[in-house]
Amino acid sequence: MANLALLRVAPLLSATSYVTFTFCEDTFIRPLVHNEPSRTELRKNANRVFPGFISRFTRRGLPFIFLSYPISIATAAANLANTQPSVTFDVNGSFQARAAAALYLAGLIFSVLHFPFGPTAMSYLNPVAAAQGDEDDPQTDNTSKITKWLKLNAIRGIAADLPSWASYFAAFLLAMS
Repeated sequence: MANLALLRVAPLLSATSYVTFTFCEDTFIRPLVHNEPSRTELRKNANRVFPGFISRFTRRGLPFIFLSYPISIATAAANLANTQPSVTFDVNGSFQARAAAALYLAGLIFSVLHFPFGPTAMSYLNPVAAAQGDEDDPQTDNTSKITKWLKLNAIRGIAADLPSWASYFAAFLLAMS
């Protein structure tokens, strides 16, 4: 029973970690972005800091992303493949079991949805890490690219990460009750 409970909660725990990571990215990077004209000096300093920061950030953050999402995806799939009657698509199963299965599947799909955002996100982050921004051009400087990435990251969090977490949470509650 304990193994089954661990299997049921594993996608939720992993999703909780990546939703927290997404929230922290926004919380800790957004204050470094200053777009007001009165903050020109702060923007110049941020433009200088971002290349080293983003280089280390992606080097340490990407392994976390490539571990936590596959854990959610794999354990959600394992929940769907498990033959226990608390999670099933079988028409003879209870409504609760079918709903739990549907929610694990939805969570899995939302977890996978995180990855199509990756190439665009990296197209903003890679030039910053390589210090390719033009500090004198507000449209191509590092702060501008980070602002675009933060917007994309927020959209990804709302469109993929939060729905996957909510799906796994509801699936876990249904499967365990």
